[in-house]
Amino acid sequence: MGGYMLMVLEDEAVHAAQSPAEIAQLLERRAHYATRLGDKLRDAARLRPSREGKRVYPARVEAGPFSPALAAYYWIEAASLEAAAALATECPTLPSDQIDVRPLMKGQIKPGKEAKPGKIFACAVLGNALTEAAWLEAMDRIDSETSTRFPADSSLGGNRLLPPTTGKRVARRAVFDGPFLESKEVIGGVFLMRMASIDDVVAWAQGSAFIHHGALEIRELWRT
Repeated sequence: MGGYMLMVLEDEAVHAAQSPAEIAQLLERRAHYATRLGDKLRDAARLRPSREGKRVYPARVEAGPFSPALAAYYWIEAASLEAAAALATECPTLPSDQIDVRPLMKGQIKPGKEAKPGKIFACAVLGNALTEAAWLEAMDRIDSETSTRFPADSSLGGNRLLPPTTGKRVARRAVFDGPFLESKEVIGGVFLMRMASIDDVVAWAQGSAFIHHGALEIRELWRT
């Protein structure tokens, strides 16, 4: 068994056009999906709209929205990449959605991460490179310079993903081999922080090594 991230990428305009009843039905179906995953599910979260998020770069901070938007993730255990992709095809989505299935290089999550009150933020580590080798080198540098520098009172764990060509993409229930970089920003990992506000996370990110070789997209989690 190995760890995999199923990352749901949405066209937020299409989702916003849904009626309140349709939105509620989709969320209910996703809740049932998480229940069906059972002991295969290590962690899951739904992110607030990307228009509320921030991307932190070395010399600037960009406000959302972002497209496509990371809307939710499921961290699962599966016997193989093919088995993980098969589970991804069962996730309730709209026709415009895609799910990236990526194997984990490493990861850990603190148990009971939502047991305490307060805001939790997902931070997606982004890298932009012309080749996968260059992207991987950037992720390696970020990893080596940040792995021991998380604030202990705020860090809730996270993971690092293997390169995109080791994964698969699910779109309209079809499964495709892992996407190439195509000169776009690609997620290299996701970690969670409990802080008072998104501005606090931005301020921490600006003083971190994460943005020396890439960028961070910061999004608050929905709390239920």
